[in-house]
Amino acid sequence: MSYKLILFDADGTLFDYDRAESLALQNIFSYNGIEYDEKYHLDLYRKINSQIWEEFEKNLITAEELKGERFRRMFDVLGIEREFGQFSQGYLDYLSEGAFLIDGAEEIVSKLAGRYNMAIITNGIKSVQLQRFKKSALIKYINNIIISEEVGYPKPHRQIFDYAFAALSHADKKTALIVGDSLSSDIMGGYMYGIDTCWFNPSKIENDSGVQPTYEISQLNQLEKILGI
Repeated sequence: MSYKLILFDADGTLFDYDRAESLALQNIFSYNGIEYDEKYHLDLYRKINSQIWEEFEKNLITAEELKGERFRRMFDVLGIEREFGQFSQGYLDYLSEGAFLIDGAEEIVSKLAGRYNMAIITNGIKSVQLQRFKKSALIKYINNIIISEEVGYPKPHRQIFDYAFAALSHADKKTALIVGDSLSSDIMGGYMYGIDTCWFNPSKIENDSGVQPTYEISQLNQLEKILGI
């Protein structure tokens, strides 16, 4: 297939979100003088955060509500009485500093630059994603970042793909490919929109979702074979 447009997911695909998240949570607990147990608190936060992002993908909660709600739920479990709005903002400030990249991310986008129209399409929070993108080496190669908070719809909804195609002046779905680590947002979204999909699965987890990607890779440089470069 001769692709012209490559849409990359951000977190878990190009950006090492797990590392940024872990460091931000540790820092905000320390700043607020709360004893931090990395395994317990990080596992709890990730469980709650995963649930609330699923709600966001289903339009059950807004991006603005999401920011504080995850900490309100976490504090309920921990029995902490704390103003979760300020805590959330501090966490986001730390998170925006974490522009860590997945192994091979800069290498692959640098090879694709000039050959393909590329963009990042993310369900992340605007203030965080823009800061991380600007701090990263990827800004040299990718000119467009499309964020669900700006569009008003997250992946997998077709409206964010409509927005992306219009913003990138691309009309042909047959020459577009989305690359992402989430079966429920990236792969399902691309499938429902009628474009080819590439599931980035570095942990080689079993796909029991019923969602079948066009391609599956465990390393980003495997895109080269798919694209024939």
